Amino acid sequence: MKLKLVLLITFFVGVSYGNDPRWNDCKDTFCNRLRGSPKVSYSVDLASLKIEEQTNKLVGSLNPKSGNGAKLALTVSLLEEEIFHISIDQEEHSTPPRYRAHDALVENGEAFNTAKPSISKSHATVDVSYKNLKVTIYEYPMKFEFYNNNRLFSVVNPNNRFVFETDNQNNEVAIGLDVSFKDAQRAYGLPEHADHLALRDTVKEEPYRHFNLDYGGYEIESTQALYGSIGVLYAHGNEYSSGAFWLNAAQSWFDITNGPNQIDAYFMSESGVLDLFILPGPTLPHAAKQYTKLTGTAPLPQYFTLGYHQSRYSYMTQDEVVEVVTKFDENSLPIDVMWLDIDYTEEKKYFTWDPERFSDPEKLISDLTKTNRKLVAIIDPHIKVDDTYFLHQTATKEHYYIRNSTGADFQGECWPGLSSYLDFLNPKVREYYSQLYLDHHFQNKDVHVWNDMNEPAVFKQPNDEHTMPLDAIHYLGYKHRDVHNIYGFYQTIGTRTGMLQRKDKVRPFILTRSHFAGIQRYAAIWTGDNSATWDYLKISFPMCLTEALAGVSFCGADVAGFSGIPDDELYQRWYQAGAWLPFYRGHSAIDVPRREPYLYGEDIKQRVLVALRQRYAHLPVWYTLFFEHEQTGEPVIRPITYHYPKESDAFDIENEVLLGSNILAAPVLERGVLQNRVYLPGGNEEIWYNIDENFKPYRGNGSHLLTVNMDSVPVFYKSGSIIPRKDTPRAVSADTHQDPYTLYIVLNAEGRAEGKLYVDDGESFSYQQKKFNYVNLVFEKDTLTVLNLVDGTSYPDAAPIKNLVIVNPPLAVTRVQKTEESSTIELNSVYSENNNVLFVNNFTAKLQNGFKIKLTTTPSSA
Repeated sequence: MKLKLVLLITFFVGVSYGNDPRWNDCKDTFCNRLRGSPKVSYSVDLASLKIEEQTNKLVGSLNPKSGNGAKLALTVSLLEEEIFHISIDQEEHSTPPRYRAHDALVENGEAFNTAKPSISKSHATVDVSYKNLKVTIYEYPMKFEFYNNNRLFSVVNPNNRFVFETDNQNNEVAIGLDVSFKDAQRAYGLPEHADHLALRDTVKEEPYRHFNLDYGGYEIESTQALYGSIGVLYAHGNEYSSGAFWLNAAQSWFDITNGPNQIDAYFMSESGVLDLFILPGPTLPHAAKQYTKLTGTAPLPQYFTLGYHQSRYSYMTQDEVVEVVTKFDENSLPIDVMWLDIDYTEEKKYFTWDPERFSDPEKLISDLTKTNRKLVAIIDPHIKVDDTYFLHQTATKEHYYIRNSTGADFQGECWPGLSSYLDFLNPKVREYYSQLYLDHHFQNKDVHVWNDMNEPAVFKQPNDEHTMPLDAIHYLGYKHRDVHNIYGFYQTIGTRTGMLQRKDKVRPFILTRSHFAGIQRYAAIWTGDNSATWDYLKISFPMCLTEALAGVSFCGADVAGFSGIPDDELYQRWYQAGAWLPFYRGHSAIDVPRREPYLYGEDIKQRVLVALRQRYAHLPVWYTLFFEHEQTGEPVIRPITYHYPKESDAFDIENEVLLGSNILAAPVLERGVLQNRVYLPGGNEEIWYNIDENFKPYRGNGSHLLTVNMDSVPVFYKSGSIIPRKDTPRAVSADTHQDPYTLYIVLNAEGRAEGKLYVDDGESFSYQQKKFNYVNLVFEKDTLTVLNLVDGTSYPDAAPIKNLVIVNPPLAVTRVQKTEESSTIELNSVYSENNNVLFVNNFTAKLQNGFKIKLTTTPSSA
């Protein structure tokens, strides 16, 4: 959403979307039907249930007991990943069949192995068991009870609200199902919404909506739809956490009820099959990782992507782009990436470059490459209707466009004017589209891609919520209503497919606005067209935390706000806070003054510089966590309750993030704050050291009131952790690769600390052939030891460790020795003024060799 809608955006900020003529309420859609009592009640035909020998799936029939419902096919699976799957479809398929969004799953779900369960039948129930898991299926009313180690944790259809409509003639093909979660006190998930981390009760108000929209200046604290739709819900409690994944690409609504010890949800979708996965937990980390077993993890990004990105709508010439980088360098401000919005193209025709303003793209790319910077250029899905435009010519001739209900190519207004839209659901279209990235300067390994406006946005379509009409026709005859939320997902598949075929094999970077379950396998996301207000800064944290729980760790917000003009205080605070979300990009609208950091006064510029340098110092931590995410599914950023579920006071903490488990960032997110209230978890024995206050210790006993000023960015290292950093200031992340590491060793009461470090070449796929170092750093018994975590790996070019900063050190250290490759040398050490930190400096220890550093203390201090 850009210039043409700026006035509209400003007008509607803060107005209830229920009164906003652009967007539908529940009452305007199928949601209103389903929220009432179901018209048909179903029973399970227990006699029909049987295990298919080839698939190990339990199959059978559902019969209508009242009303005019159709007979339905039931499939129940217990995946070897210890996840339940319920699928319900019509026994007599329509043409086209009801849509399944299985491309959101890893390998289209074909990678999953279904366990062979045991079955026990009675006159009214059937038990299906595998290992410690069991589902009890009730005949009438249809009901499913889920057990883990004989503990009932979830019930499907407990209130008999199951709906499966089959009236294709009147487009009444919606589905609905209620699920209860036991022993839970909070609900999380269901991104994307500009709402709190803990989901609200919606039964007496608007449900949470999934219908990907081009919604600039979106309302804060709203259940209205935004740009993404991920149907994973977690029910979190002190004693037990579980979840459910509702896989559906159509418009969906979700009612939530928060009980005293139970979460109830009602899932509703406009069309499609019923695909429900039950995640048994039993903890939030378990449930989150179970979800990523289904939808995958983000591949390790290039190292540069974790640095700072500078964007604007729009930089208007290639000289201007280079000038911005020069100004960053002249002011010693680090930057890794420059971004191009739509005005680099010729008349908004993608895969072209404006012949006057961007007359020599190769030189632009070369100029950036010489300084180790990268370029990201925007590619939207709308294609200008222009008979002289090669892409439009091909798409028209080959029938690559989405069609309207009459069979003609759909045409609507977007940035180029009259536009048509590629049908990315068609594999042939995606293949053609992917090949476009092998030319037009996108074949250069230093050029990456931004897929925007891909909800898809269509201007001048008020009756269709400024997107595609629901009766538009896609590949295989599916209507747009069936696939709306997955459209942008397929664009990113085509984009990544093409970028992976480039001659120079480096990991591609893609940013997308529209997103769906599984998008983490293809792209990063951001929180969309926000505004320069404190509320948008604050909401960016729960928005990205929710995305991270839903598999999408690579998330950030437009730093300082896209539209509007931030005051100086907000501008600085946003740079300080944005450094602690994974995607770190400054971006602004075309109608606001330029706001690159070097344009500000010295005091503001200096604070931004400190924030940027703090981000770059911690790049080894970010990179290690992204590697671990790819391997395990663990989110990179986490809410406090993720690791501390016993602490009820942490359930709603959303203005702080855990970076991994060892760093807690609590930046200032409100205007004029002189005292910032920070929650520190873990109990009285857990100590957190504020790096903003020279490692001042705080106990993890809850809320602390910290005195702050404009220079303050409260960030804490947990006792017992080792934090690897690169503290030498550099202009770009590539220049840090050979800089030595400094290890911040934060000892606990037992004198122990542990941390991990991952290192590779930062850009290629060679890490998939074990060309990396992944080590465990352990300090105990006054000795630092480096242990390789994966056998058979090697990366000889890893930078050395050169400095140690030991917080809460043993006192009276008289000697420090490093042993490496059978040789021992003496190291220099010095205490800080108040003896709370010991510095061991100016040595060289190679990760790939393995080494030990031992401290010797006087007997009285041992």
